Amino acid sequence: MKNRIKNIVKKSIIIYNIYFYVFSFLLKILGLFIKTDNNLILFVSYGGKKFDDSPRVVYEYMKNNEKYNNYKYVWAFEKKDKFNLPKDEKVKIDTFKYYKIALKAKYWITNSSVVRGLDFKKKNTKYIIFRHGTFGLKRLGKDIPKNNESFKILKEEKVDLNFVQGKLDKDILRKAFNNKKEVFEYGLPRNDELWNITEEKVSNCRKKLKIPEGKKVILYAPTYREFYKDEKLNSFVKMPFDIEKMKKQLSNEYVLLVTAHYEVYKILDIPQNDPFVINAFDYPYINDLLIASDIMISDYSSIVFDYSILERPILCYGYDYDLYMEKRGTYVDLNELFYDGVIKNNEELIYVIKNMDYKVESEHTKKIKNEYILNNKECVDIVVNTIFD
Repeated sequence: MKNRIKNIVKKSIIIYNIYFYVFSFLLKILGLFIKTDNNLILFVSYGGKKFDDSPRVVYEYMKNNEKYNNYKYVWAFEKKDKFNLPKDEKVKIDTFKYYKIALKAKYWITNSSVVRGLDFKKKNTKYIIFRHGTFGLKRLGKDIPKNNESFKILKEEKVDLNFVQGKLDKDILRKAFNNKKEVFEYGLPRNDELWNITEEKVSNCRKKLKIPEGKKVILYAPTYREFYKDEKLNSFVKMPFDIEKMKKQLSNEYVLLVTAHYEVYKILDIPQNDPFVINAFDYPYINDLLIASDIMISDYSSIVFDYSILERPILCYGYDYDLYMEKRGTYVDLNELFYDGVIKNNEELIYVIKNMDYKVESEHTKKIKNEYILNNKECVDIVVNTIFD
């Protein structure tokens, strides 16, 4: 029911306007009676869906450093009982208690948003965002075509500090979001571990994901399409493969590991109890999927830039390329970015995988990494010191 209401608010301009102005006003009034706690930090990752990404790395770094013993931490979750954290460090997002904590906390640290489509940030609150995607692929903010169906907040969020990892991120952030606040090109804490991969780490991730011994892993990680909604207005993606054909041609050597963007509510047509397909959609830690895989198949998702740190082959499967270009668009020519260009059908995809020169493809991925990603292997230390010192 909650998801349904949220989708209706996002879909209807009139309802969203009422929601925005009424609740923003009420929360600002409430904020007048709540004193800021200078040692309280509120963390939100992927809209409360996960305990992951850069906010988690920052949290764990601070918890393990005596220097920050005076700080108090609260995580906001959609399903707080799902996560093994101290009881006093969890709150259910979108509740009255959540908004009270948000108004009380001196620091907001997130990879998506804290304000939930509203405008209630106090002047002395420090709003810090570690962007969950590297800019430079799909169009964002004001650069999105007017016919696009993405949800658009009425006022730009009042972010104080932005941390990004790509060389083009700052320019796109300024242009697409009219951002005039500080942008630090230090990298993203979540990717620190991708710069320091060992064989033991790869083996441990494969075991956690129950990858069969001797099998290579193809990770399928598509972005979401805001123009694909079900009858309840939930975003979904379909499995765009002929699984039987892929299994027949590839299953002797590979398994297919499947996940999706956090905005996706469900993946349709994913096989159940099929030894060739591993459904990792609800798996909590995206880096484990990246580390365990040998090849990535994506489309227009910025996850390709994170994966490029590992210098492994990346395939762009744009089965709906023409529609996506019309509805959303990209900043770069994907046929130039990826070694094999945009692959548009299942047969071509199978052919490329079967005939791949792994070393050559990996070298091309290294070029993507060098162009888009800052080489920073100890990012979390730098960003925490920047925020708090």
